[in-house]
This record gives sequence, structure tokens and C-alpha cells, in this order.
Amino acid sequence: MKQNDLKERLARGETVFGMFLNTGDPILAEIAALSGLDMIVIDSEHGPTGVLENLPLIQAAELRGAVPIVRVPNKQSDTILKMLDIGAHGILVPRVNTPEEARQVVKAARYFPEGERGVASARASDYGFTRLTDYFGLANHRNLIAVQCEDVACLPHLDEIASIDGIDVIFIGPYDLSSTMGAPGQVSYEAIQDTVAAVLEAVHRHGKAAGIFTKDPAEARFYAQLGIQFIIVGTDIQTFAGTCRNLVHVLRTPSSETDSKEA
Repeated sequence: MKQNDLKERLARGETVFGMFLNTGDPILAEIAALSGLDMIVIDSEHGPTGVLENLPLIQAAELRGAVPIVRVPNKQSDTILKMLDIGAHGILVPRVNTPEEARQVVKAARYFPEGERGVASARASDYGFTRLTDYFGLANHRNLIAVQCEDVACLPHLDEIASIDGIDVIFIGPYDLSSTMGAPGQVSYEAIQDTVAAVLEAVHRHGKAAGIFTKDPAEARFYAQLGIQFIIVGTDIQTFAGTCRNLVHVLRTPSSETDSKEA
């Protein structure tokens, strides 16, 4: 069973960076991992992938040295079970607004005595080559649980959610959060700073980590300086689209302009 030190790094106060994989392409998963990103977050909430498609994505990330995390499409226990059984090293769960929902996520993702995850000799336990009696503890220790704060409904419950054993990260989803705040698309730090402060206060009180999504690497570094440790920066689609856009811009810029800039 392949281990990683992601949770230990967060506990030491380090910052880890990742990217959403929305295309479902194993080659892009490999490239993102080879770039040096700490984690690849396979987006099965907004992306097209399910369990079968995620298996090679997880394998590609592992092979190239990045931690494979899956953003599951919902909080259902069978959804969480299947993503972990195929070998995800953790889950990112959308719209967890209450302590009850957070506890259900932990129950689904952790083995006894920490939870109620169902038992099978699946890929996650090396198809049975890792003894199940060893695997239970190894999986509970390794697999990361991040829950998303992306609705104002979660704000009154942040402290209790952060206090729950098994919750490792409270992750801010700025875009959905801005919609529930009545200001869709207003995702700058100035627009969400009260939520950022509240999440940081709650996780620091209970020894957990805060996370966030941003499309801007400079903003990612700013959030890291604030103390946010689990940061997803952009998506594979966004990155490829930006590269194509820049390429076309250079190709279609009159040569006199490019020559003057180079001079």
C-alpha cells in the first residue's frame, strides 16, 4: 500500500499545492504530477469522470509522485466508499454545511473504530496483498478528509465541524460561496475575507488545516502567507486554455510589435 506524508506535512505547518483535473486525461494527470505539484485533485463533481475513469487517473498521479485526491460529486457513503476503494488517498467533499453531515462523511471514509467504511479487498488494499488487519489502520492514518465550506449555511457551524475527529481540512470554495452571499463571482480576498478569517480561526483552534481554491498563482502565495495550507490552483483545462490563448496572441501579433518588444 502506497503511503504519503500529506497529512504529516500539514500537521508540521507546511503548505501543499495542487490542481483540479477536470479533463479526465491520465496524460495530463502525469504531466501535472511531474511538474512537482504535491497533489492532483480529480474533480468528479464538475468533471466528467466516475469510478472507472478515475482509476487510471489515480494510478497516473501515484506513478509520477503526486498524491491523488478525488473531489466526490456528493456526500453519499457509497460514492465515498468507491472512490477510496479504487485507491484515492483522500476525498474533497462538496457542501458540507453541518456537523451532522461532516460526521457522516467521516463514518463513510474511515474504518472501525473511527468510522463505518465497508470492507473489501480492493485496489486500495493492494487487492488483498496488504493484510486487511494492517490495511485498516494504514488507510485511516493516510487518507485525508477535506470538507468544503462553500455555502453561508456552514458558517455558524465552522467550530464544531473543525472539532470533529477525522476532519483534516476545511476547504473554502469561493465561487459557490459568493453565490450564496448574493454576489456571484465576487471571489477576491476582500469579498470573502470574513469567511477566510473564520475558517482559519476554527481550524487553528482544533489543530486542523484550511484550504482554498484560486485561479491565480500570486493569490495562492498570498493565501499561503495568511496560513492557508491546502491550496488548489486552477484546473488543467484553465491552464491549457491559457497556454493556447497566449500562443495564438503571439502568433497573431504583428512582427513589428514583437520585434520592438524583444529589442
